[in-house]
Amino acid sequence: MRCASCDAALPAQARFCPACGTPRAAAPVAEKRQLVTAVFCDLVGSTALSERLDPETLRVVVLRYFEAMRGQIERFDGTVEKFIGDAVMAVFGVPVMHEDDAWRAASAALGMRDALADLNAELEPAFGVRLRVRIGVHTGSAVASTDASSRQALVSGDTVNIAARLEQNAGEGEILIGPLTRQALGAAARVESVGPLALKGKQEPLPAYRLLGVDADAPELSRRFDHPLVGRTAELAALDGALAAVVDAGGAALVTVCGEAGIGKTRLVRAWLDGLGGRVALGVGRCRPYGAQGSLAPLANAVRDLLGGAPAEAVLAEGLLRDGTPGPSPEATGTALARLLRGFARERPVLLVLDDCQWAGDTLLDLLLRLTAAVRGSTVLIVCLARWDMLERRRDWTGTIVLDGLSVVDSERLAASLVEVSAHRSVEWSRILEVAGGNPFYLEQLLATLDETDRTDALPHTLQALLGARIDALEHPERSTLNLAAVVGREFTAGQVDALAGTVEEATPVRAALTALSRRRLVEPAGARVPGDAAMRFSNGLVHEVTYQAITKRTRAEWHERTADLLAGWRAGHAAVAGHLEHAYRYRTELGLQDPSTEALRRRAADSLAAAGAQAFARSDLAWAGPLLRRATQLYRTGEEGWAGATRQLGELRLATGHADEGRALLAAVLAHAAEPTERAHAELALAVAAGAGGAAAVARTALPVFAAAGDELGQARAHIRIAQEWQLHGQHERAEGSLATGLGHASRRAAEPELALALGALGVSLWRGPAPVPAAVARCFALLDEYGGPRPVVRVTLSCPLAVLLALDDRPAAARALLAEVAHLVEELEFAEAGAVLPLFAAAVEATAGAPQEALRLLERAAERAAHLGAGGLPGTIAREAARLLLHLGRPAEAAARLDAAGDPGGLLRSDLADVYGLRARLAAAAGDAAGALEPAERAVAAAAGTDSPLVRAVAALDRAEVLVLAGRPAQARAARESARRAFAAKGHRPGLREIERLDRTVGED
Repeated sequence: MRCASCDAALPAQARFCPACGTPRAAAPVAEKRQLVTAVFCDLVGSTALSERLDPETLRVVVLRYFEAMRGQIERFDGTVEKFIGDAVMAVFGVPVMHEDDAWRAASAALGMRDALADLNAELEPAFGVRLRVRIGVHTGSAVASTDASSRQALVSGDTVNIAARLEQNAGEGEILIGPLTRQALGAAARVESVGPLALKGKQEPLPAYRLLGVDADAPELSRRFDHPLVGRTAELAALDGALAAVVDAGGAALVTVCGEAGIGKTRLVRAWLDGLGGRVALGVGRCRPYGAQGSLAPLANAVRDLLGGAPAEAVLAEGLLRDGTPGPSPEATGTALARLLRGFARERPVLLVLDDCQWAGDTLLDLLLRLTAAVRGSTVLIVCLARWDMLERRRDWTGTIVLDGLSVVDSERLAASLVEVSAHRSVEWSRILEVAGGNPFYLEQLLATLDETDRTDALPHTLQALLGARIDALEHPERSTLNLAAVVGREFTAGQVDALAGTVEEATPVRAALTALSRRRLVEPAGARVPGDAAMRFSNGLVHEVTYQAITKRTRAEWHERTADLLAGWRAGHAAVAGHLEHAYRYRTELGLQDPSTEALRRRAADSLAAAGAQAFARSDLAWAGPLLRRATQLYRTGEEGWAGATRQLGELRLATGHADEGRALLAAVLAHAAEPTERAHAELALAVAAGAGGAAAVARTALPVFAAAGDELGQARAHIRIAQEWQLHGQHERAEGSLATGLGHASRRAAEPELALALGALGVSLWRGPAPVPAAVARCFALLDEYGGPRPVVRVTLSCPLAVLLALDDRPAAARALLAEVAHLVEELEFAEAGAVLPLFAAAVEATAGAPQEALRLLERAAERAAHLGAGGLPGTIAREAARLLLHLGRPAEAAARLDAAGDPGGLLRSDLADVYGLRARLAAAAGDAAGALEPAERAVAAAAGTDSPLVRAVAALDRAEVLVLAGRPAQARAARESARRAFAAKGHRPGLREIERLDRTVGED
């Protein structure tokens, strides 16, 4: 640290600058958000007491009362925050957090009540008074501030208020606890429900419980052992191997099962012990982080298990005291224990299991090492269970069996044994498995929270306490570095954290701290991501979340803004910058900091989100673009610069993903409020396309000059594509190709993937339906795929669909089906809703061409269902006409007629569709016996087809007319019509069509 006046270096303990004499600046008050348990204890009848006693006597009594209460609070590592009149307020978790703070608080509350009884035994004879108290205990989140100079811890938040309200509702001598304290205590507590209480200042009644007692031997983690052990085959084998080595060699060994809290160390060893049966003499002990137990108590308890029914004096005779303290010295105790263990080992192998050795003191750990050496010639195996903290503290420790997280498969098996999850909650299930990271306890607690709250973002208080205590125990440089990294993100680089530390004037040795955190398994390498820098990540998403949640919102806001500035300088991308700016803005807003700085953050965040969303939309990443654009529109104010573009793109995206009503509403808002002509033109064009009544081309022609004047490549691409699609509806595919080529050029210059896909898909349709011969059309489609497909899945989808039909026309149905199967796989990864209806439509065309009408009809049914769900404009009519034609082919004219009627009035149809409708009507009339009446629609079909440049439309119309002529008894004209169709199919290179004409020639000739 340096002097604020002269910048001279300050010695660590100096109170004044040695250079200029300026007093050293006080250390700032450190604030953090965390889980705490608050305790309120108040005297009952204190007013009457003050009336009875002399003021000085009263003071003596109250001070003795305070001292008795403080003793119990501090016995369990609580902090007395303040004395208010004759009430005591204490908090557990500040300044040091423990994973069992709720248990400590409950134990302290019970101890306070017992201590008061002892105090009353002294006060009543001396002063004639008996003190009575009531106590309230509650667990929850709070903001805690620690002032190092005054050694005070201040806690604020609703948790403190609720503890006070519970105390006020308690009866004389009662301890009331809140629901979160009850949850945290689990099976360790004995309670009675007092029902929901209407607490002053609270809108909803609060469930409360009367605390009767706590189990002094309860583990810190409330673990479940009522389900089968999952996985751990290798670890069980390692334990078996350690015991076998001891038995075979006749020697002793010390083995440590090591892993993070909740990873399943105790569960593993329990399962292993169950399999051993009576083959060993077993002793079990457990170390504790609290209470007045002797340093060797865990080992004493394990040895007592070995003694079984033997009198306790046997332990005393061997030098191990009843309370677990060494006597007369650790060395003498070790010698006595070695004699004892050697005696037991003569009968059968001795197994000592000591759990939670991370809490063991060095006296016990040193003794275990000496004991192992002392019984080297006997069959004694000592198994320690410990968290990583112990290995960090004792680098001399060896012989570890590392317990890592469960595999995904084993995690799924464990989850299935804990709860039943319905299919519609598979997303929540997957997220919980991911967040748990293979830790069985995390998984159990997250699943329990899901069952209780129906939320997957609610972090259980048990995990907050467990991980919070682990993080809180870090040295300042490590904790500071972890906090900085948490703001950067789940993944980060050492350089990013180092740079952020520099901006917040944190004199933190970041890289050394990250090395220490990696040893503690809080962070881990993430693989090379940034050249020349160390990429890291939090070892578990929960570690990141708990670390982040402990940082105050004001600090988060400041650090997020600084991180955004750093990332912007490094050109990290709009999305990365936007996320930090958005967080900074929202935290400042939540704190009520409405000032110009907050307003500037809002605009920067909105602009960055909009830019990131536009980039994602341009590359067809709709799943990513949607949330970005929505967040941008939520930050923008209606009508301000940037709002129209973000809102319009979000509207287009919602239309593309099948949310038509919302998409139209967003686009209508742009038309109503946008000042920019180009944005209004885009919105109007998108609405016209969504309407689907063929009016998009007219709107496109009107909008084209607006787009051109503004140099809007995207708008020009869209306008030319819509104009081209109108030419396609008229059956003018060569003219459409010209417009599509122009649109493709604009889309390429703009790098707009959706428009590239739209143009290329439409071009593929014209190559399929237009005059280009099949071999040339197939070759061009493959060339376009090579040029534009590459890393663009949407382009591959839209162009591959018409290409598949072309392959079927070329007598290559297997290749066509394989291509569509690839497309179907790509569609699953995309979110273009219309693809779900269009893909089976193309697949039906392939199957119909390949001579599988039943399969084609099934695919059309699927397309119809999806089109109806989407409200897709012209698709239902197309699907109905294709289905009618297949039903006619299958000899089901009545069903075909119903389908054609469902397609609606043909009055608004263009030439190619009109040719199809007239041809179908002609065949239906002929099939019904009205051959003469069928001739007129047949001629109309041929006339409509003649106005197109599509050989396929012309050939089908000619074949429809030929069939009517056969039924009308005009064979010569029918042959001429078939010949016309033959020429059209031959020009196109439609091989299955040519075979069909040959079949018809034979059939008609036989007739």
